[in-house]
Order: sequence, then structure tokens, then C-alpha cells
Amino acid sequence: MLRKLNLFRNSRIDSEVEVSESRGVRSLYLGSRTVQSSMSLVHPNDLILDYTKAMMSFMLFHARVRSVACIGLGGGSIPKFIWKMLPEIDICVIENSQQVINVARQYFFLPEDDDRLSVIYSDGMTWIDSAGEYDVIMLDAFDGSGVPAGFTEDEFIQKIKNHLTQQGIYIQNLWSNDPKLKSRIKQIEASFDQIALIPTPKGGNIVALAFCKEPTAAHMASITKLSRELRQSLGLDFDDMVQRMRSFQSSQAKKLFT
Repeated sequence: MLRKLNLFRNSRIDSEVEVSESRGVRSLYLGSRTVQSSMSLVHPNDLILDYTKAMMSFMLFHARVRSVACIGLGGGSIPKFIWKMLPEIDICVIENSQQVINVARQYFFLPEDDDRLSVIYSDGMTWIDSAGEYDVIMLDAFDGSGVPAGFTEDEFIQKIKNHLTQQGIYIQNLWSNDPKLKSRIKQIEASFDQIALIPTPKGGNIVALAFCKEPTAAHMASITKLSRELRQSLGLDFDDMVQRMRSFQSSQAKKLFT
């Protein structure tokens, strides 16, 4: 039996951060036994967790993304992937724990800030009030028990929409066992023209994509071809993501694929 190697642990009243390693994979835990981020030691820029791959599905719907904001850093898997694989995109990350930022850089090889990557030590609810416009805004913020309360307010989601470009996309990582899952999906639907839902293959997470402007019928007709092209260039199984979107949708989102 392979043992898990504990690399870092710091428990405080307001937070608990732990890093462990097993079978060539390094993982981050924040206040619970749920894995928040994972990194292959052999291929540190690859996306390991299924939900992080699903959050990259914005590439299927917006061909000219130039700016992405991520609320919640974790181990920095998504910012690292974008920084490495999509040099045309600038990334801003908002994280309210300096300890998490330090751990992401020391243990998960998050690059230092440069002309494309900026990590801001701030609360996302404070940051959004003075944020600029972004093509994509992602929300992947969890404490030990779920999404912090302020991020689930209608007002916050509307603020996010106000800081998206005309064809912008809002992406939120949801827990599939959240007792309030249906109401959270309806809440997102209420603010945006259209949404799509991607469940992860093994369950556990559902990624919601919310569109400021509904994708055209012509675009949806070409999405299978586009998914194959992106799979070749980025190494992610976009074909599978499209199939899971087709089979698991809210009532509103079904018209995307009709």
C-alpha cells in the first residue's frame, strides 16, 4: 500500500491548508478532505481534476477570448494551464488567502506575476466592485463546507455579468450533492441569456457556463468539429464535454442542442 506523503500543513482558526503527495500527484486540501487541486509532478501544467478540464470549455463558445478572471486560486491549475497553453490570454486571479497564494507558488509551481498573469490578494466580493471587463470570469471559491455565502447572492452574480464583455461567459464550479443545487442553477439562469451544464464523468461537480449572448445556431452546428480541433491543440477531451452537455441540461439550456 502506497503511503501519502504530507508536505505541508498549517491550521489556523480561519483556515486550514494541507498539501500531500501520492503516486506522483500532489494535492491541495482546504479545510476538508475534498481535493481542491491536483498536479502531476511529471507534467505540472496539465489539468488533472475533471472539473478543471470542464471549466476550460469556454473555448468551445468564444474563439477570441483575450482576458480571464478567476475568483479563487487553489493550487492554480487553471491559471497555469492558460498561461502555458494559450499565450494570447491574460489571466487575473483573485484569492483572499495569502497562505494559499504562497502554497500555490511554492508547491504547485504557479509562475510569478508577469505581463500576462496577475494574482491579486483580495476578497472576490470586494474586487468585483472595481474590476474591469473580462471575456470570461470563473468562480471556483470554496471554504471547508461550500461556496462562501456572499458569492451566492443575486447581487454578486449580476455584478459579475456587468463586468463581462458583450459575448462574455461566466463559469461556476458547483457541487452536485449541494442540497441547493437546483436553486443555484436557476439563480444563474435568471441573470444570463443562456446556460449550459457539464457534469464531471465521476460525479461530484457540475460546471455551469452562463452566456451574456446566446450562442448562435450556426455556432452550435459547428461545435463538434470545433471540439475535435481544440482536442488536438490543447489535449483536452472536448468531444466528451459536448456529449455530457447534450445529455445533462437544465430545461432552459436544452435548446442549445436542438
